Amino acid sequence: MGRDSRQAAGEGGQGILPKLLEELERCKAGGDASGMGWAFAKIGTFYQTQGKFREALSFFEESLKAFRDLGDKPGEASVSALMGHLLYQQGAWDRALESLEHARCLHEELADRAGLAATLGKMGNACEGKLGWEQALQCYRQSMEIKQELGDRAGLALTWNNIGTLHAKTEQWAEALEAYGQSRVIQEELGDLRGLSITFGNIGRVYHQKGEWREAAAHYEKSSSLHEAVEDALGRATILNSLGLVRKEMGDLDGAKETYERAMQILRERDDLLRLTVLMHNLAIVHEEKGEYRKALSLLEEVISLDKRMGNPDLKRDMLVFRRIRRRMSMERDLQAESWGREPGDR
Repeated sequence: MGRDSRQAAGEGGQGILPKLLEELERCKAGGDASGMGWAFAKIGTFYQTQGKFREALSFFEESLKAFRDLGDKPGEASVSALMGHLLYQQGAWDRALESLEHARCLHEELADRAGLAATLGKMGNACEGKLGWEQALQCYRQSMEIKQELGDRAGLALTWNNIGTLHAKTEQWAEALEAYGQSRVIQEELGDLRGLSITFGNIGRVYHQKGEWREAAAHYEKSSSLHEAVEDALGRATILNSLGLVRKEMGDLDGAKETYERAMQILRERDDLLRLTVLMHNLAIVHEEKGEYRKALSLLEEVISLDKRMGNPDLKRDMLVFRRIRRRMSMERDLQAESWGREPGDR
């Protein structure tokens, strides 16, 4: 499975899940236990790309059980690595490292150098949260050595990206840009548009964090175009949100508004309500700064309704912003009324 299923799931996934469930049922009906294991893993990966981590973990656990019952160590190693990465995304550092260490041992036992390199890269991600950046960097370097040995240039580009992100988290901006630059060169040589869409976004974030708005906007725009070219709608929506923030910080409120609205359209089409509430909140702030209080309040009313429906922890923040804008609108209305009530020459 691997790259093809992850790529398909990442492209919106509107027709993917029913097909994966059909595949699972065919394997069950045919008594294909190995096929069931891979089908469970694919469905888990689909849910992971959609941010539905609880469902993803459940399917990965079913997949792992299937492979262990079969004594299929390659399958067990692959799914242990997938689970480890998922647990890392959830912030469960100890469980993530335990799962990844199990995968690493299996890859070494099987002499699977490619699997070992990929798992070491995932361990680097998990180490950042639990063991610190030096341990993470060590894992990334070990991963790179194997990828260089195998001639895995796409894998090298990915690891350079991980190293760049590690440096960015520790505000080592020059080192981060150098690492992302190494990744970009490889991806351009390979014609890897999907990889480049991520790399340009990461470079944009570095400039964003440095307060270099124009450079940030330029790289976000390149990233957005590439996400569109590879039909990664959710990735594009995420980058457009970042671009909207930069345009707002540059004082281009109309540009920020237009950017947020484009991203919101993408998320509405996919019924991605959690990400949608973030964009609507940001757009409401733009309306507030433009003095368009009624538009801001209307948006926030919808956001608060969605927050309540989803149990979104941002509900309290959104309600506080709603009240602040309502107070601001009321105060300005009172000031206007007071001004209109004065006689000429009054002070």
